[in-house]
Amino acid sequence: MTSESFKNALKAWQDILGEDYVELRFESLAKAATATFSTNRQIPAILRPFVREEIQDCIKIANRYKVPIYPVSTGKNWGNGSSVPSADNCVVMHLGRMNRIADLDPKQACVTIEPGVTQGQLASFLSESKAGLWLDVTGASPSTSIIGNIMERGVGYSAYGNRASQVCRMEVVLPNGEFIVTGFGKYANAQAGLVYQWGLGPSLDGLFTQSNLGIVTRLTLWLMPEPEAIECFYFSSKEEKKLEEIINALQPLRLRGVLQSGIHIANKYKVLNAYFQYPWELTEGRAPLPVEVLEELSKVVGSGEWNGSGAFYGTRRQIKESKRLLRNALNSKVDRLSFVNDRHLAIVKRYPEIVGKLLNINLSAMLPVIKALDGMQKGIPSEVTMSTVYWRKKQRVPEIKDPDMDRCGLIWYSPVAPLDGMHAMNMYEIAKKIMLVYAFEPLISFAFMTERALCCVIAIVYDRDVEGEDARAMQCHYEIVSALSDLGYYPYRLGIQNMMHVLPGDQNYLKLIQCIKHTLDPNNILSPNRYEF
Repeated sequence: MTSESFKNALKAWQDILGEDYVELRFESLAKAATATFSTNRQIPAILRPFVREEIQDCIKIANRYKVPIYPVSTGKNWGNGSSVPSADNCVVMHLGRMNRIADLDPKQACVTIEPGVTQGQLASFLSESKAGLWLDVTGASPSTSIIGNIMERGVGYSAYGNRASQVCRMEVVLPNGEFIVTGFGKYANAQAGLVYQWGLGPSLDGLFTQSNLGIVTRLTLWLMPEPEAIECFYFSSKEEKKLEEIINALQPLRLRGVLQSGIHIANKYKVLNAYFQYPWELTEGRAPLPVEVLEELSKVVGSGEWNGSGAFYGTRRQIKESKRLLRNALNSKVDRLSFVNDRHLAIVKRYPEIVGKLLNINLSAMLPVIKALDGMQKGIPSEVTMSTVYWRKKQRVPEIKDPDMDRCGLIWYSPVAPLDGMHAMNMYEIAKKIMLVYAFEPLISFAFMTERALCCVIAIVYDRDVEGEDARAMQCHYEIVSALSDLGYYPYRLGIQNMMHVLPGDQNYLKLIQCIKHTLDPNNILSPNRYEF
């Protein structure tokens, strides 16, 4: 973009932000254009605003000179595009400097944050505040943005795991540079602005998730009060076909509120992916993972065909009764059901080898993952899961991890279905079959998104340094998308590679979205192609 208009826009942005915060170095632009799969976007500049007013000024300049802007929070949307824009020649607006935490209200259990605030930052802040409040976290790195994930309607681990439903009072910069506050925020003196989502009149909050209709610069996040007690549970089944029975047994407990946390159920491939890198020395260079090696390593960590986890929160009496109900529900459906509280975990941490011998598993190898799962149920994000994207890499997992620049291959896909075992088996069997045909391990898990919705989490993990793997992985991905969409299983979020490749759906719905987009953004300045079907 060497046009006179772009040069004028660049000069105007430098006047607003200062030259240090208008990034033009080739290395930085190349990094921003790199994801965990093949991309070909060109990025001419990166803007790094510090306050909302700078965003407004930058957007007005973009409109004046017709230069498109693509905002990212921290740019760590790994597996779905990282910081790469959904269209070519967009200037990336990186919001990482906007990392202020404000308005912590311990009584109402809420806090106001900006897009640059990360999971790790807020978790540390809450711990230091001694307010007895927990953040819901995802399995992503502590360095990832909370708002960035909420804008994609991400799903976490705790009772507040449906994250987009736990927010209020969004502050939004529109594509024309104007500024609004949603809910009761339109009234400067509103007493309920931080505690009641809808406000008065039409609710606009949903318009700004999974869209290109505005830039959320602040929102209020509702937090989970620390319970009297917490007890995690883990279960496993040796039979693959038991998945349907397990989900059908858990569904009534989730619907009735006995199960409140996120429930995650992973197949044995996904479990091994959490503990090891691909065992090239055992497979003699063969891929996908041979069945005999899969079985051998599964015994080391005590993995079943299906392995689930969750947590109970509440008083000790409530947890005691919940445990009884869970035992009854899973009776004869699982081969192992364990409950772990802080006292148990302390014993395991102190005597991993002794406990491991009693259980006939390598507990020393498993301990980092167990500690991470326990922490995530308590609002503590973990770096442990970052190692999983290095699964097929032949070098060791580095201490400082950067999946984009380390050329880790990762493509996520997450179709949604009713919380029903039949649908789970349908999605699983289709995805597993296609992935094995393409010689990728079927790294598949399920997450209870809500009381009624189930998400199948499919990860294609590979090594981008292997010639032809990028193309093969993407072809596998598109085949899964096609097969599952044909049966009515659509994803809850998209990667940039799918923004223009989903089924169009109802035309009247799309016309309304396009009408809103054209009204708010007649110059198509903000995130072109993003969720434009």
